[in-house]
Amino acid sequence: MTRTDSTETASFDVAVVGAGPAGCAAGVFCSRADLETIVLEDGRSTLQKSAYVENYLGFPAGIEPRSLLELGREHAREAGCTLRDGRVETLSRSDDGFELRLEGASIEADAVIATSWADSDYLQDVGVSTEPEEPGPVDIVPTDGDGRTDVEGIYAAGRLTSTHHQALVAAGDGASVALTLINDVVPDFYNDWIALEGYYAHYDREVPVGVEEIDHEERTRRANRGRERLLEYFGSRDG
Repeated sequence: MTRTDSTETASFDVAVVGAGPAGCAAGVFCSRADLETIVLEDGRSTLQKSAYVENYLGFPAGIEPRSLLELGREHAREAGCTLRDGRVETLSRSDDGFELRLEGASIEADAVIATSWADSDYLQDVGVSTEPEEPGPVDIVPTDGDGRTDVEGIYAAGRLTSTHHQALVAAGDGASVALTLINDVVPDFYNDWIALEGYYAHYDREVPVGVEEIDHEERTRRANRGRERLLEYFGSRDG
């Protein structure tokens, strides 16, 4: 990272705008596919309007929206994403992709995934088509069904594309659109999958791109660490 004219400048393969369920899911998948990824958080996730979430898979008794957002962002960091607060003020084309201008910062990225429903005006700077939400006070972004907008290199996911605003649905859409981007830039990518060591050799196959094989000892280590992290998080929460 360098500084020019008191403005931070950083370069990434992917910039995800929005750090709600769709944005964090997209960031996790992109980063785990070895794409340098930044997730930009503007503090306006629709999930914050919810009193309590009882339909997010994996939490049978429900979960506080704040906790769900915090865990999603922590997951993105753990996957390797850079998280940064800030609203995108302008978006422009650069030699290698796009430049996103924030207050006091410039982010360069080869591709952009827009997930923030609250503000999409910046997309119009580079000609991304939008249309009024019916009914609603904001614009939505039409896509080809796989998350590609009508501007190459810019993708959109979540409620911004009229996907249902339930958190679990938005997260799934963010992951799906991330996979579209990944397969566009890494055509050989197979799947983000962890298998036991020797699984593919058993079928006389090479380990596909994107797949990791681990032994039983490593699987146990990761399982223990996963439980410890959740216990640590929820054990530190106030009632």
